Amino acid sequence: MSENKYLDSAGVKHLWNKAEEIYLKKEAGKGLSEENYTSQEKEKLAELKNYELPAASENSLGGIKIGDGLKIDENGVVHTIYNPEMAVEWSDIQSVPTTLEGYGITDAATKAEVEEVRSAVSKVYKYCGKVPTIADLENIQNPHNGDVYDVEENGANYAWNQAESRWDNLGSFIEIEALSNYELDIITGSASSEASLKELLTKGGNIDLDGNISLSMSVNVSQDAVLNLCGNTLTYSGEGYALVANNATLTIKNGSVNANKRIAQAENGGKVVIDSGEYQSGDVAFSAIGSNSKVTFNSGSIVAKEGGIGSFDGGSVEINGGQITGTDNFPVFTNGTAGRGGNNIVFNDGELIGNIVSNGYESCGVYIANNDTFVMNGGVIKSNNGCGILMRAGNVTINGGEITAFGGDHTPGWVGDNKTKMSASAVIYHESANYPGKAGMNLTINDGIFKGTDHALEILSNETTPAVTINGGSFDPALV
Repeated sequence: MSENKYLDSAGVKHLWNKAEEIYLKKEAGKGLSEENYTSQEKEKLAELKNYELPAASENSLGGIKIGDGLKIDENGVVHTIYNPEMAVEWSDIQSVPTTLEGYGITDAATKAEVEEVRSAVSKVYKYCGKVPTIADLENIQNPHNGDVYDVEENGANYAWNQAESRWDNLGSFIEIEALSNYELDIITGSASSEASLKELLTKGGNIDLDGNISLSMSVNVSQDAVLNLCGNTLTYSGEGYALVANNATLTIKNGSVNANKRIAQAENGGKVVIDSGEYQSGDVAFSAIGSNSKVTFNSGSIVAKEGGIGSFDGGSVEINGGQITGTDNFPVFTNGTAGRGGNNIVFNDGELIGNIVSNGYESCGVYIANNDTFVMNGGVIKSNNGCGILMRAGNVTINGGEITAFGGDHTPGWVGDNKTKMSASAVIYHESANYPGKAGMNLTINDGIFKGTDHALEILSNETTPAVTINGGSFDPALV
């Protein structure tokens, strides 16, 4: 951004609107103080009355006495009284000075000296016209000291330096233009357009959304950034993810994001933190992909068609609160493709709700499909017309919380790409699906509440002794 710019009236208005959104406007006659003016002090001041001074005397202070040569009329105006006997004529004044020396001025310049100075000053710089090029300037014959020419090829002024026998560059004109609202957004960190939002996300730092904004293309966030939606809505209409945290931390809060496709992804060690807000996605809302990449959901609500939060290729997910709803698939899930496992998901608190609308399928709250780790320490998982937790590989540990699988008129359906019909059970251990990452598969239940229309826990395994350990918990129906 060029520094040679000024703030025009439109820019001032734009900047002023931003300031009014942040700061409290000062009222005339009022100001901030460390002192508190009380009602009692106000009442005390209101009781004060005019104080009448006593008459002045020889021995005491008081009102003003009128002296000689003064009078005060009925309105209190003071007048002087003219006394002809005390008047002084100019002709009576003695020893009036007749020279400058008489007035104490000993170094006054003469007229000739003043004219000499004026003449010298006038010759310091003398504008002599324009020349097309510097070469034309150098060809001027017999220039005088102080001659100034404007050179058109670079817009600079040059003065002849007689002592050095050269042309001195006095400088050129500077063209300035008004700061745009976009540039003001960049300066203030407050985005009011798609362009300024993309620029600020690229630069990182604290970013405020100044009104609803539509985003049409994905933005790569490679510097740590905090996006405060400020109660506004960010709408994304492009392909892929709206925001990609690439080896940087992106925090989103306080507003809403609506995406036709996907909202945000953490990759290459990046982090996405959802502190608050409402998020709607027509696909997968958030995902972590790759080692050391992580999505953290602290509060708010996520509603997504294909998945609330997914983790792939060694990514991590942490859920500490809020609500995640899958409208036609999983709230939380991994991928069963070979080589895409190694993910780590921790569910501490919040609510996960699974729903389904696609024919032939059933809902699922949490889907663990690879050599992943899932730990549930608390919170609630609800699956409407399906299963709560379905594991086809990996290690699942449940230390607390509540899992409910509602069946109603449930018809067993598919989950994921496996065509085995699943029941309406709180937890399903599905080793027999033979997914690539099932080696070392293990389920441990230490505590929690488990309710299912069909089963609280169902084990589908070809193993002689399924790796299922139950140390506690409440099961309805009871385990057989």
